[in-house]
Amino acid sequence: MILPYAAVALLVVATLYSSVVSFRQAPAAKRTWIFPETTNRSARIVISVLTLALLTSLALWLSVSARNSTRPASRFLIPEGYTGWIRIEFEVQGAPTLAMEGGEYILKIPSDGVLRTSSAEQYGWARDHYYYYSAQGMRPLSDSGSDALIWGKINGEGSGASGKRKYEELFVGSAQQFKNQVPVK
Repeated sequence: MILPYAAVALLVVATLYSSVVSFRQAPAAKRTWIFPETTNRSARIVISVLTLALLTSLALWLSVSARNSTRPASRFLIPEGYTGWIRIEFEVQGAPTLAMEGGEYILKIPSDGVLRTSSAEQYGWARDHYYYYSAQGMRPLSDSGSDALIWGKINGEGSGASGKRKYEELFVGSAQQFKNQVPVK
C-alpha cells in the first residue's frame, strides 16, 4: 500500500535534484554537492528551507491519505455450493443495514445472489474474507492463487426505475467458470 506513495516521493526528490543539477556549471575544484559555485549563501538557505518544507508537507500528506484510505473489512457469507455472480446493492430504502461483528461488516448473501442494504458503500483498502455457509457451519473460500473462487470484483453505479443505485459485484466459482461468464471482445 505504501509503494505508490514511495514512488511519488522518489519522483519528487529526483525532479528537485535534477532541476538543481541542471543549472550547474562545468566542474571546478571548489564546488558544493548541489549548488553551483556562484550561488550566494542566502539563495542556498532559501532553496534548502523550501525543499525541506516541501518534503515535510509531502510526508504529512502521504501519512494522512494513507490513514484515510482504509475501511473496515467485509465478511462475505455465501450459500454453500453457490456459483455465479453476486451483487450487493447499497443505499436501498427500506432494506436492513449491514451488521458489524468483530470490526467487520457481515454480508450474508441470499440464495438468489443479490443482497440489498440501506448501508452506504464503503471505499478504501481492506482485506475482505469470503466463506461458504450452511447449517453445518462455515468454510473459507480462497480469493487468490490457483484454488481461488472469487473473481472480477467491481464497484459501480447504475440507474433504473428506482433511481441511481451503487453496487458491488463479484463472481464465485472456478477460474474456468469465470472465464465462461466474461464475454470475449
